[in-house]
Amino acid sequence: MTEKARRISEAASGGETALILAAERLFAERGIAAVALRHVNQAANQRNMSAAHYHFGSREGLVHAVLMYRWPDLDRRRGVMLEERSGKRDLRFYLEAFIMPLAEELHPRDGGNFYIRFMQQYERFRQDYSTARQLTPFSVEIYDHIERLIGYLPEAVRRLRIGYLINMIHSVLAIAEERLGQDKVAPAEIALIAANLIDMCASALTAPLSIDTQDLLPGEPSTLP
Repeated sequence: MTEKARRISEAASGGETALILAAERLFAERGIAAVALRHVNQAANQRNMSAAHYHFGSREGLVHAVLMYRWPDLDRRRGVMLEERSGKRDLRFYLEAFIMPLAEELHPRDGGNFYIRFMQQYERFRQDYSTARQLTPFSVEIYDHIERLIGYLPEAVRRLRIGYLINMIHSVLAIAEERLGQDKVAPAEIALIAANLIDMCASALTAPLSIDTQDLLPGEPSTLP
């Protein structure tokens, strides 16, 4: 590659990154459906108002690019925790492997932190986990282990608790991310927020069923005294 070609390639790559970071912030703050490509071009200070369309083709393409900007490394770090962490592989072990790499995304970045709020908006926009299952194999493995560890629960309850788990995690960390940006939470508090979130999730997943809940289960009358 000639020096001129290299500079052109780097400029294009830098332009793509600027668009991705601008989109991440706008999607996080406004919601994905409310953001048009022209808004991203403006936020990324692109002189060419067709830049986002040129690089990504559509809003869907840009959303996918934002996902892929951080997802693979996040999943890789979860895989490292699965492979390297010693000790009992209980529910807390798998919750730590899922939550701690995500909590690391809260450590301050130049330009601010928006990734977790973007992920929360992505859940609302897409409501489909098929892409996640394809692109994040270690995250899927963790979820499968968590579901197995609460396999003693009735299927209907287990399905609800597993279904709400990611919403709980993203909700708590998204609030922390927003407050960090407002200087209402200090970076030193991230470790406590993450540890307490793990405690909350473990308790929520294993909470005993009340008589009221058991009575609502189809074909499963209450067995509590």
